[in-house]
Amino acid sequence: MKQAIDFSLHHDHFLTVGSRRKSHHSFMLMVTQGCAFVRLGKEEYAVKAGAGFYVPFDCLHAITVLPETQYRMMAYSARLTTPLCREAGYFRVNALIKAVCDELTVIAKLDKPLKLEGESGNLLRVMADQAAKLSVQSKTTAPGLDKHSTLALLQILNGQSVTDLASATSIQEFTGYSVKEIESCILMREAFKLSRSGRKLEQIAKALKQPAEIIAAMAQPILGQSL
Repeated sequence: MKQAIDFSLHHDHFLTVGSRRKSHHSFMLMVTQGCAFVRLGKEEYAVKAGAGFYVPFDCLHAITVLPETQYRMMAYSARLTTPLCREAGYFRVNALIKAVCDELTVIAKLDKPLKLEGESGNLLRVMADQAAKLSVQSKTTAPGLDKHSTLALLQILNGQSVTDLASATSIQEFTGYSVKEIESCILMREAFKLSRSGRKLEQIAKALKQPAEIIAAMAQPILGQSL
């Protein structure tokens, strides 16, 4: 980070597979379109459009962002003197947070630097104050999704297939993606992880019990690159 408080806009056209690591700063992830998944320990939390998720400094996590997802990131340096929330979890994107982020988005899209001085500085400090007052929850991994469908989504994230039509419909309404799309992304997430560890295409296909031709054909449209 170049400064103590930073705001950034993101539009991931392809699947983004983040490595598991400790956060070097605290951050607020706010999805405006699409869906992302934040892994904390053994749990994976779905962050849909309109939702926010907070990760504190030094928290072991991994983020997966589905294709064509747009999100805002508000990052806070560990050097910041303002005491911030120390727990990870969902937070409510209230009217003030949304309004401030909307203003920061306008400034960012004009290619103006978001410095800690002037108008942008005032807005960034408001967001630091909001981070200090955050109330987070992590009791459920998909708030707003019924229990049966939440379990079905967990199955998909663990690489299993879901055939229940009611759950499939609920998951699509919740995430904005069909079950088949999510299943394909999770398959390619595992393929990418294996590739990152040095495995060749044939080894990846064998480990995932899929034809190498299928894995190769899915890589470019989902990952934006070949394996």
